[in-house]
Amino acid sequence: MNRHEIIIIGGGASGIYLSLLLKDYGHDVAILESKDRILKKLLTTGNGRCNISNNSSLAGNPVMYSSHNRDYTYPPLKKYGSDEAEAYFYSLGLPLITLEEGKMYPMSLQASSVVDVMRMSLQEKGVALYLDEKVKSIQQGSGFTVVTDTSSFGCDLLVIATGGASMPSTGSDGSMYKVIRSLGINVLAPVPALVQLKLDYPNIKALSGIKFDGFGTLYDGLEKVHTEFGEFLFTDYGISGPPILQLSRFAAPLIAEGRKLTLGLDMMPEMDSVQVKAMISERVAIFGSRSALDLLKGVINSKMISTLLKESGVDKPSSASMAIDYSCFSKLSSLMKDWRFAVTGTQGFNMAQGTYGGVDTRELTDFLESKKLPGLYFTGEVIDVIGACGGYNLQWAWSSAHSVLEGIEMEKKTKK
Repeated sequence: MNRHEIIIIGGGASGIYLSLLLKDYGHDVAILESKDRILKKLLTTGNGRCNISNNSSLAGNPVMYSSHNRDYTYPPLKKYGSDEAEAYFYSLGLPLITLEEGKMYPMSLQASSVVDVMRMSLQEKGVALYLDEKVKSIQQGSGFTVVTDTSSFGCDLLVIATGGASMPSTGSDGSMYKVIRSLGINVLAPVPALVQLKLDYPNIKALSGIKFDGFGTLYDGLEKVHTEFGEFLFTDYGISGPPILQLSRFAAPLIAEGRKLTLGLDMMPEMDSVQVKAMISERVAIFGSRSALDLLKGVINSKMISTLLKESGVDKPSSASMAIDYSCFSKLSSLMKDWRFAVTGTQGFNMAQGTYGGVDTRELTDFLESKKLPGLYFTGEVIDVIGACGGYNLQWAWSSAHSVLEGIEMEKKTKK
């Protein structure tokens, strides 16, 4: 049996970061990774540029994070933020830069640079790394025994950093949830988050491929849940785009509860409802001889016009605009400001960038140690915490890792 003081299960962002921190404090630490390489998921972040953190005014703000535990105050984020993470990466030889909306990236704008620097740092600090070691079970006795497909490992302290269930091809396939539950730890059912939404609309395939900038608002019945602005993309199953990924953080748990959600789209963000209606009236007055199909060309995406007209009750879109009942154009103006779609679900974990659900924060201390099993810690996405897109989830990885370090160091001092 291989034995180490501390074993970290999972060679993702949070686990690797924690191992480097622990080595700085003189701990004997080893990493068990189920895949043949570490940090596979990190390579995909930020469209390959690795959005490593966020230093905007919202950095560390609980509003940018979600959890089943509505009372959770995210203590790791209060103790260790983007400034501290930036300083530590700099100490490893990785300078960061800040671009739009406070998003922080490696100066190279390459996720591969982050992986290379962290891998080199592991070697330089002497962190033991075991690859292709998929954990099958964990036993508690005098410390912990971790059993894998091929071997077993003993340790005094154990950290689980296996991620959630998103992007299973990278290793975070959710398989550790069963092992965690076998220890008596409550794991809240994971659902895909930061993911595309499925819509129930009969003509959705006619809209597939259409992009537009505007506002999207999620509704739970009549209640407005959240609004996002940006570029939307219709697909053959529903809708995608950065605002949709952000909205899915709120939609996913409500969908899991069986709530009836709708999405309202405002495709004319620079005008209010009165202005849109006046604009259409003016075009009918000036270009009334043009067909309804041609009336809005130059105003909105041409591929969208026929679907909008049909939705507005225009039976013969090839007719001259002046010959069409004006009530249809009135409805059209309303649709352009608030087009409603029924939300039926999300895409699966293979398309998701994050996981809503995981280890219940109510069972963890502020240092992310299990209240039931002292000496067992959790860090990163395996915990029931999901952040918004824009570097917030990786900051949770760094912050939660540092909280575990603090907990382990505190425990060491109390034993002296």
